[in-house]
Amino acid sequence: MAKLVLSLNGSVLGNYFLEKERFSIGRKPACDIQINDQGVSKEHAIILTVGNDQILEDLDSTNGTQINGQGTKRQILQNGDVIEVGRYRLKYVNQKAMPDMDFDKTLMIPAFDRTKLSVDGAEKTGEDTASISTAVANARNVKTVFPLGVVRGIGGTVMGREIELVRAITPLGKPGGSAIISRRPGGYYITYVAGKKHPVVNGKSIGEAPVALDNLDQIEVGSDKLQFYLK
Repeated sequence: MAKLVLSLNGSVLGNYFLEKERFSIGRKPACDIQINDQGVSKEHAIILTVGNDQILEDLDSTNGTQINGQGTKRQILQNGDVIEVGRYRLKYVNQKAMPDMDFDKTLMIPAFDRTKLSVDGAEKTGEDTASISTAVANARNVKTVFPLGVVRGIGGTVMGREIELVRAITPLGKPGGSAIISRRPGGYYITYVAGKKHPVVNGKSIGEAPVALDNLDQIEVGSDKLQFYLK
């Protein structure tokens, strides 16, 4: 079972097994790991378990969260990673975590629906967990070469930007209204992840299921409009 080893200045303070689907870190007494230090936010970060994997998300903490010395917002954890929260360190130990990811291990996973992940005890729904689990599984399984896809911003905050879909998973949108584009053996697919409004492809809401993208499809995620094409 995966665990976190909490330490300060080289001294081990405790071992915490990630037995829960959602594990919280912060200064509040209600957190699964309470760190009573002013450098730690009341609700600092969470770790979500998906199968044999854990995904860390910083909860917009004041001082941020680092993994192996690099600041992060969202990241799939790898065995041996060291999470830094204020002056404290949490070593992630999980022999079952896959070491040979098909995508950059610093890949940012789209934000989870915060309304279902509050540190005060709300539970994450099975649908949300399934969406993220599917995304991670797809990212691990992509082994084939496919023509490079690109999305070009044609409206909203991404106007004029081009994003090459070089990773197995590319997040789109903002927290609370996010989607992902995943690269699979058969092509590129867009999938709803979180938020009240589902992504729209060619004027039609995609609903809950992944939708295959065709060359020159137009995508709407929140207020952003993009066009997908193959190079």
